[in-house]
Amino acid sequence: MEVTDELLACYLEGKLTATEKAAVERYLSEHEDAMNAVMLTRYELGFKRLKRRFFVYAIAALVMVGCLALLLWRLFTPLQMKVNITEDSSCSIPVLPFEGGTLQCEYAGNALQTIPVTSENRTVFLNDIPYHLKGSRVHLVFESEGYQTIDTVVKAQRAVELCIRRNNELGVVFGRVCDFENGQPIEGATVSLLEFSTVTDALGQFRIEIPYEKQDETQRVLVAKEGYQTWDELYRPSATEPWLITLEKGVEP
Repeated sequence: MEVTDELLACYLEGKLTATEKAAVERYLSEHEDAMNAVMLTRYELGFKRLKRRFFVYAIAALVMVGCLALLLWRLFTPLQMKVNITEDSSCSIPVLPFEGGTLQCEYAGNALQTIPVTSENRTVFLNDIPYHLKGSRVHLVFESEGYQTIDTVVKAQRAVELCIRRNNELGVVFGRVCDFENGQPIEGATVSLLEFSTVTDALGQFRIEIPYEKQDETQRVLVAKEGYQTWDELYRPSATEPWLITLEKGVEP
């Protein structure tokens, strides 16, 4: 069998059959120069493989060190949790913009924190949450006059949004209309507020709902009934406190 350069290359790569391998080895044993050339080539190939493995292992080691460093950095760097306070525009009162409130937060057994929220800055940053507590429970309580209290539990994360809503305490006017002299309820009295009006029932009771866009801290209320003087006053609406309105008899000039 003739030993060619191609056959020698296949010998170095280990791709020969047993018969071909025996023929090549016999040829090399008879030709010292060819044996030296094959040994040198085998050494160079081995060195290249070793060099390639070294780079692969070095890159893998650098990646592992980088991942470990990132893990340690995350474990020892506190999580900054941003809480954005937004207002539900469908429940806002144009003449009474948000003026501020307080946000209380508690997590992982830490002491309760109370953080002011202003109209200029509605974003609160919680900076002392250890990163390993990411995903744990954070208790948040938001309070502001005229707004519904938000009492919720969220997961510790980078950003949370709390949408606040007006509590509609300025959206109701209700009560009774009575006779000033004897205190008896007056039925059929017309109660007017802005463009809204209603008529008292047999017990003298009335109730007017005010939409958010018309609400204010004070409202002018007119009460009229034939044979009585018209009642005209400014009062603060309340969803819990009824109004007691008394009418004096007499005809206005």
